[in-house]
Amino acid sequence: MYAIGGNEAAAEVSGVNVKKTKIIIYVTAACMYAIAGFLFSGKSGGASVNLGLSYELEAIAACTIGGVSVNGGIGKVSGVIIGVAVFELLKSSLQFLGVNTNYQYIAQGIVIIVAIALDIRKYIAKK
Repeated sequence: MYAIGGNEAAAEVSGVNVKKTKIIIYVTAACMYAIAGFLFSGKSGGASVNLGLSYELEAIAACTIGGVSVNGGIGKVSGVIIGVAVFELLKSSLQFLGVNTNYQYIAQGIVIIVAIALDIRKYIAKK
């Protein structure tokens, strides 16, 4: 996964079966999505079309906070778990403090922008 995320053409040349690896990645991800969907619908008491609306942005933000590069090839699962914990702590804290929902989105957006800016800065410094 790291090789494909860093440079797909280089991974192909170095002998990694990119098509097979991508299929394995997507199948594994689909299984995990299905399990998460069942658990989330069980937690909320039912399923609807809008159940996970806007969670994709939160998932990307949590991964970026955890150290996964938006450019690919960099990141660890432990970092993602820490990023999810930090992002959920931020959301829970803002809700507990009674902050208006609009301001919660603004605060989450600021955290996302800072995390991505730091990631891009780190990427540019490497080059």
